[in-house]
Amino acid sequence: MKKRIFAFILFVLVHVGLKAQYDAQFSQYWASKTYYNPASVGSNDGVNATIINRQQWVGMTNAPKSLFAGADLPFTKWGKNHGIGINLFSDNIGLFGNSSILINYAYKLKLWSGDLSIGTQVGFVNQNFDGTKINLKDFTDAAHSSNDPAIPTTSVQAMSFDMGLGAYYSTDKGYAGLSLTHLFEPSFDFDEKTSTYAGRIMYLMGGLSIPVEGYPITLLPSTFIKSDFRVFQVDLTLRAEVNNRFWGGISYRWNDAVVAMSGVRFKNVSIGYSYDISTSKLFTVTKGSHELFASYNFELQLKRKSERKSNKSLRYL
Repeated sequence: MKKRIFAFILFVLVHVGLKAQYDAQFSQYWASKTYYNPASVGSNDGVNATIINRQQWVGMTNAPKSLFAGADLPFTKWGKNHGIGINLFSDNIGLFGNSSILINYAYKLKLWSGDLSIGTQVGFVNQNFDGTKINLKDFTDAAHSSNDPAIPTTSVQAMSFDMGLGAYYSTDKGYAGLSLTHLFEPSFDFDEKTSTYAGRIMYLMGGLSIPVEGYPITLLPSTFIKSDFRVFQVDLTLRAEVNNRFWGGISYRWNDAVVAMSGVRFKNVSIGYSYDISTSKLFTVTKGSHELFASYNFELQLKRKSERKSNKSLRYL
């Protein structure tokens, strides 16, 4: 019965034209900047590849499951610095599935003691709804009968063009970024009677790197603010990194969860894990949320023909 009610509520929300929050919620946002802000691509030397898997609200039926994979790199062209990258995203919640493929680009210039990037992302987003799993036989309300023609009984999907904008500034001491996703609020028209759309979301993030004098420890406070211009959510995070290799920390998501996190870096490979403990009423029905990420950074040297030696071939790592 609970599964049926959950599926029915999700459909009703979409049927009335809900402004859907399409983007995923990652607790380790500092490791997934390119997902939220296209201007952050190319911020590190070499190629940076990241994959993040999140299992949210474990124990709840049809709870969100999100997977993000991205890669980016800096490059120089026409005497200017740029960044480019790709985002692949898949998300499932209830009877809905979201996916996207987006290309990120950033133009970079020196400003004061750091780098300022202005970026954009373009691509396609997709949403699907599995109507074959709806079962409304327990509902007696004629307006929501099991043969209601407004309720799809098959799997439906729709695709739409998407675009985002961002600005990102970084120095050796910290970073700050502002971005806007789903700029034109792409719509998903399943049929003449059913449609949804991805609402415009603003993200503001920032962090500092503070060495502890006399100790091999660096404090990494950061914050992440999300808003759809009606409500907002704030993450406050404090991590400590030891010997530039191990880290651990805690985060508080306002009126939502407390997050514990830890990680390790092996040369150019980083692995991190976080666990969310709900502080809302969800605490009674969920075992928390798990999130795991891995990133790999490697150099990619592209040389001009004039720079190559005749007895050597160009190698791509």
